[in-house]
Amino acid sequence: LILLDLKLAWQNAKESRVRPLEEYFAAFPLLTDEVRRRLVAAEYQILRAHEKSPRIEMYLLRFPGLFDSRDSVNTLVERQSDLLAETMDESKPTRMEVPTVGKADFGDYEILDVIARGGMGVVYRARQKRLNRIVALKMMLSGVHASKTELMRFRLEAESAAALDHPGIVPVFDVGEHDGKHYLSMGYVAGQSLATRLRNGPMPPLEAARIALDVADALSCAHDHAIVHRDLKPANVLIDESGRPRVTDFGLAKTVEADGELTASGQVLGTPAYMPPEQAAGKIDLIGPASDIYSLGALFYSCLVGRPPFQAASVIDTLNQVIHDPPISPQRLNPRIPQDAAIICLKCLEKSPADRYGSAREVAEDLQRFINGEPVHARPISLGGRVLRWGRRRPVTAGLIFA
Repeated sequence: LILLDLKLAWQNAKESRVRPLEEYFAAFPLLTDEVRRRLVAAEYQILRAHEKSPRIEMYLLRFPGLFDSRDSVNTLVERQSDLLAETMDESKPTRMEVPTVGKADFGDYEILDVIARGGMGVVYRARQKRLNRIVALKMMLSGVHASKTELMRFRLEAESAAALDHPGIVPVFDVGEHDGKHYLSMGYVAGQSLATRLRNGPMPPLEAARIALDVADALSCAHDHAIVHRDLKPANVLIDESGRPRVTDFGLAKTVEADGELTASGQVLGTPAYMPPEQAAGKIDLIGPASDIYSLGALFYSCLVGRPPFQAASVIDTLNQVIHDPPISPQRLNPRIPQDAAIICLKCLEKSPADRYGSAREVAEDLQRFINGEPVHARPISLGGRVLRWGRRRPVTAGLIFA
């Protein structure tokens, strides 16, 4: 994400807004020396790509102790060049032609129209001819050029959703390959995403609670099968014609037991405004069901106030807020929100996984109590509790004040 931030700043011709790596390193003190060295090599390649003339000696002066010698910088830059050339070459043919719309045939499917497009794929409304049913057909744009990781994530989405039988989760019917194009077919939800619904503004508290309750129930089913979604957000929740939410897109899901080769330690995946602090900090070993509970709280927060709990001008600033800053109470943004709704929301958004609800089922039960007009089990955090949590997030500052 730091690399992405640097690339975008240069590509948008906003050199004045490019931050030096020293600022990123200060903002993220837990970055390892190996990650720092790779980012130095990345910055070097980005500057070269924009016809700058960076001097390797300058990196030895800027980052004393990070490199042994000029040769060590050269070696690292050469080792990184292939990877960086691949990520920066916009003309590289990594995309493929997708089927044309208008009753075109794609194997057993008849393409009807486009539902959505994303960075990695396109979703069509299609008719499965053999069973004569309307489905959502998701296709990878990279096709035969897809990397091993992309293909693994694509298969994981199919396997994760196929293992879950719940009315609040969009089912997967089929997964395969046709003419070099990888695809999966899912249940078609004739409605809009929650993200589209929220463009009209926040929901009434009871409606927001019912949406969050159904999503919590679906997450509880996934967690019972040892599956963590990891990318829960309004765009991945579809609202059907009856107004019920259905969770989709398990492309970043992981099993509680293991995550295979999909995520390396320190890698950040997901959507910054809705990811939990442990995920934003790249602490992959801490990601579990409690991480989805945080994202559920962020989703509930958006339904109540019309925006996520953390939102900044850049990805890096948003991640910084997620990791370090306490969320503003939704009642401060909308005083008409009942206190119990705000308490449930903030309980989900605790920085430490241990301070959140113990399970998605517990969240669903508290949401049901709120809907029924009964007292919720979660309690507001006392002043002492807030001070203690702040101290845990900033131990050095807290220690200096105490001293």
